Amino acid sequence: MKIEALAKLFPIRRGASQDAADLNFESDGQAFHIAKNELTPREISLFNDVLFQAQTLDFDQLSHGTYRVIQFKSQGFADIAENLSLIFPGIVRVKQLSATSGIAIEKMSSDRLSEGEIKQVLGTLTQDLGVKCDYYLGLFADQTELSTLYPTEQSNFNQGLSFSESLIKAGLNQITSSPLTKIKQGLLTDIEAQDLITQLYKNDGNQLKTAKAMYIHRNTLTQKIKKFERQYGLTLNGSDLVLLYSLI
Repeated sequence: MKIEALAKLFPIRRGASQDAADLNFESDGQAFHIAKNELTPREISLFNDVLFQAQTLDFDQLSHGTYRVIQFKSQGFADIAENLSLIFPGIVRVKQLSATSGIAIEKMSSDRLSEGEIKQVLGTLTQDLGVKCDYYLGLFADQTELSTLYPTEQSNFNQGLSFSESLIKAGLNQITSSPLTKIKQGLLTDIEAQDLITQLYKNDGNQLKTAKAMYIHRNTLTQKIKKFERQYGLTLNGSDLVLLYSLI
């Protein structure tokens, strides 16, 4: 059913909603949303289960542990999905949500790649497959928190915002985020991480200048950065670096 026809039946609005309670979806590459409080329970069920054939993300079925949701948008998602377990050692589930989108659920493991390594490997994979792919790396969270965290990350992805960009946009003082709280608590006692963040921030993210300021070899700095990214799930550049510096 085309979006024009659906708009005659439901109060559909263009663009993605930042409200985690709303239903976000795509049609022909465009983002739309619908407020649940404007629908009856029957309409919500119809909208989810019939009109858009939504697949329930049964996070409650996962075993106890720490996971993250990785979102993908690509015309070649089916081909990418076949190779995800080679990139993410902890992949426990992959779901194709539409012809051009899907998710993967990764369980935290000690041999997981840093975000920089993931970007490089995915870039090589998509180049080999001849497809374009946008992705969003969710934050690692307890299995019981995923159902609350995922809608927010889905909204961020639809708006083209990273986790840190969404927090900065909303205003840090107004945010009560479980992942953010865990990061702040971890940094509070992690003196090495605080120094790494401070030096990179003061040197505008320039790794060569940072290595000199810390009196360490460039390769040693690279290893420290990879270790940090694996532990905290954020990169030490761009908006992530700005966010991290504001937390220490």
